[in-house]
Amino acid sequence: MTVVAHTPQIDASKSGKSESTSAASPAANHGPNASGTGGSRPSGGRPEFPGKRPGRKGGPVKGQKSRQQQKDDWVLRLMLRTHEAASWPLAAIFLLKNSRIHPSYGMTWFKKFQLSYRMYRNWKRMKSASGFKSHLLMAAKLLELKPEAPGVVVECGAFKGGSAANLSLACDIVGRDLIVYDSFEGLPTPVDGDQYAPKMAKGAFRGSLDEVKANISEGGVLEVCEFRKGWFSDTLPDHTEPIALLFLDVDFQSSLDDCVRNLWEHLTPAAFLFTDDYIQLDKCALFFSEKYWRTHFDRDPPGLLGVGTGVQLGEFFPGPFGASWTPLQLPRSTAYTRKHLRAHWEFYPDED
Repeated sequence: MTVVAHTPQIDASKSGKSESTSAASPAANHGPNASGTGGSRPSGGRPEFPGKRPGRKGGPVKGQKSRQQQKDDWVLRLMLRTHEAASWPLAAIFLLKNSRIHPSYGMTWFKKFQLSYRMYRNWKRMKSASGFKSHLLMAAKLLELKPEAPGVVVECGAFKGGSAANLSLACDIVGRDLIVYDSFEGLPTPVDGDQYAPKMAKGAFRGSLDEVKANISEGGVLEVCEFRKGWFSDTLPDHTEPIALLFLDVDFQSSLDDCVRNLWEHLTPAAFLFTDDYIQLDKCALFFSEKYWRTHFDRDPPGLLGVGTGVQLGEFFPGPFGASWTPLQLPRSTAYTRKHLRAHWEFYPDED
């Protein structure tokens, strides 16, 4: 998960670029007030432009902004707010004008715009580790499934409950339960060999169960939710329900491994697996590793749509992870795969 505010922090002394995140740290990502049960991400807040030290000819004191810096600050805020305000109706049009949406859900254009706006509003009000358009995309995919198709929706990694609140709105429409797995105690103890799990991360990004429930009650539908508290390694092996959609926002490689190993076999043939951990190529590599999928599932890897930069949701993050990017290029997308997909290279012309 990631912590990023709607209007990111800028240091003008660094050519207007936000502070980069080292590749050794957990994911950097994209929600408005984001974060999650894992991962350090670019700090959020309103843009700040430190002033210069006073010189012989005067000028702003340290910590104050010059007029040009204030102007740049205002322009940036205006651009971000305009883009965000225009996003929710455009997202409804581009993601929900979909002939595959099952007619039995009765999704009129009024209901589509209502769903998009409620998700956008929750994203603005609540701390979320992922962007509201990724939530709306997951809702769109749930709406494609036939009502009689089996499966619950599962979220692993809830942080403060922002994404769970939005997913609960979609679950209420399609008549599916939402199961939320989280320790509700922050990040677990790092495992040796996990390059995205620094030792100081233990306990970070904690969202208590009461906080999560309160946020879902405020912006979602608590009645469709079930909460399973504990570390993934302890709780996920006991999962039994078929899964129609799985959303992972777990940051650590060890946590990603726990989720995939324990939940993949529960995905229905038409199911979707979404992940918020799409920026780091090393994590995405799990979905292309022939060794991993042969060892644990005796099948070819499924691949992952949106590797490195996310699927196209109207955002402007060119990547790569670890490089400095401007506040107008924050990653706020997602990546996903499906149970029936296959990514296997078979072209070896030099072999007999």
